[in-house]
Amino acid sequence: MHYYDCPCDECRQASDGALYERLITLIERLEAELDRPRIAEYDRALAWLASACGGHDAVLALTGAPLGGDVPLPLDARVAEVAQLLRGLAAEHFDAETEVAFLRCLARVWEIDPGLVTAPVLASYAATGVAWAVGEANGTVGSGRPMTAARLKQVLGVPSAPRVYARPIRRALTGPWEWRVEPSDRSSTAPDLATLGDSGLLTARTRQALIRVRDRALAARALDREAA
Repeated sequence: MHYYDCPCDECRQASDGALYERLITLIERLEAELDRPRIAEYDRALAWLASACGGHDAVLALTGAPLGGDVPLPLDARVAEVAQLLRGLAAEHFDAETEVAFLRCLARVWEIDPGLVTAPVLASYAATGVAWAVGEANGTVGSGRPMTAARLKQVLGVPSAPRVYARPIRRALTGPWEWRVEPSDRSSTAPDLATLGDSGLLTARTRQALIRVRDRALAARALDREAA
């Protein structure tokens, strides 16, 4: 039997004390919630866009032009092997724009931390990480999409889930930026996409979706300021 079930005065007082403590805790939580500054939805949207694109200036500079052009890659045997896998993957399962995004991501990761490319036992591990990170940022991989985790594992012949290989890639790309937005703080108007902090890794279709979010957020902010 718990003390709060006992009819004696001593246990009743203990029960009342415990109830009082729980009530104080609840009040403190409510006060903290009320004291927390309210962030307008358009500010949440713009912060999320900055996290996806690499800063507020990058958000304002967004265009819907398709990715294209040659991607310079370092002269390294492992890089060449990973790039070959990514080109084949894009040609068979994605498109030309995605190939550019894959190779740009590979070049960027090499610039930040070459060990993420050279250290994995097989080139397919690094290729899987790049492909999954870029795919999540563009909404082209995952459950309910043509390229699922199971399918990518099969195509590239890796033993673990793609997110395992993508995690260090994403961490290297995002870094400790001040505009990074945690998932719990994302705007309800933001697309369900991972953020890599680089608009150069986003296809035209993705950037066009982000432009729509940006324009609505900027318009809402302007109206709010006019009404203030």
